[in-house]
Amino acid sequence: MADAMWMKLRKVPWAKFKMAPASKKQVPRILEALASRKGPRAMKAGHDMWVALCSGQVWPAAEPAFPFLVDILGIAQPEVQGEVLDLFLKFATVPNDETAEDWHKRLRMQLHNEHRFINKLSHSQDAIVADKAERLLEMI
Repeated sequence: MADAMWMKLRKVPWAKFKMAPASKKQVPRILEALASRKGPRAMKAGHDMWVALCSGQVWPAAEPAFPFLVDILGIAQPEVQGEVLDLFLKFATVPNDETAEDWHKRLRMQLHNEHRFINKLSHSQDAIVADKAERLLEMI
């Protein structure tokens, strides 16, 4: 998957999407690390992704990162799944009314479109993953 992800990541015009100024790493590199089979590397990447996409607010780079995060969620170990679900829980806090920006609406639609997958995760044997997935279902 790493090679396929790398090729897809290169196709996204990342420079067009703002991320948190506090982030020292670029989103594509963080996504690659998050997909790592090495637990400590993936967990560090989970923190780096939070800094890049969720520091102080949800940043526009969350929108193009979302499909990659879903792919990672499907292959990750439970502790990394919990990190990704934390991101999704934060994403679900963007405005969902007439004041919402277009990218907010698209991000919320992406979350909603993953309802079935999130529902499946709510039945995970890992209690933390199941709890976070259940909370996310309530928010979307």
